[in-house]
Amino acid sequence: MCGRYHQHKPREALELMFEIGQILDELADFTPRWNIAPTQRAPVVRALPDGTRTLSLLRWGLVPRWTRAPDTKTALKDAGRLINARAETAPDKPSFREAVVRRRCLVPATGFYEWRRAGQTVKQPFNITPVEGVFFAFGGLWERWQPPPTPDGPGGALETFSILTCAANADMAGLHDRMPVIIPQAAFNAWLDPGLADLAALAHLVEPAAPGSLALAPAHPSVNSVRNEGPELLRP
Repeated sequence: MCGRYHQHKPREALELMFEIGQILDELADFTPRWNIAPTQRAPVVRALPDGTRTLSLLRWGLVPRWTRAPDTKTALKDAGRLINARAETAPDKPSFREAVVRRRCLVPATGFYEWRRAGQTVKQPFNITPVEGVFFAFGGLWERWQPPPTPDGPGGALETFSILTCAANADMAGLHDRMPVIIPQAAFNAWLDPGLADLAALAHLVEPAAPGSLALAPAHPSVNSVRNEGPELLRP
């Protein structure tokens, strides 16, 4: 699974790396992050019907379009259960199947965390980064949920995302049996194409990353708390 990750590249770097053509909101709270946790906002890359790539901040934890909730706060209560979607079963799950076909996205990350138990109570976090390159592009799904209207008028739409996972490769097997789906740069257009509904054509993109492509290093135990932030979390 993927329950915590980091993305500390500046916005301008993401715009270049992902060839962003449009910023969908002001990204006023876009800051480098070393400890992104579920329900928090994080950068996501999507594509418009004409292929233009967009960058915006969405909340991590999917709220399906059909969710019945009286308000945004209530809708987000269950979002923490849908931070990940298993690539093998997502096309058949009501929460994900429509997004798999129509609303795929890329989730930029400079690395992610996984934990190994050391003793009865202590868990040692590990920082997983790419051996080559400076960032990951996780395969993701996104949704837009519209809250019911209030006496003051319609509320603002809530946009959320989930990270797809697959079986762990040989690098990750000693830590966890799952890992994020990593989309290679050459496949960005195909993955983001909202007109490509033939999932068979994308099946090869949700397989585990090649062995030897991930670097694992102990991270600082402070990463265990979502309240902690900063580059010092990457230090052993």
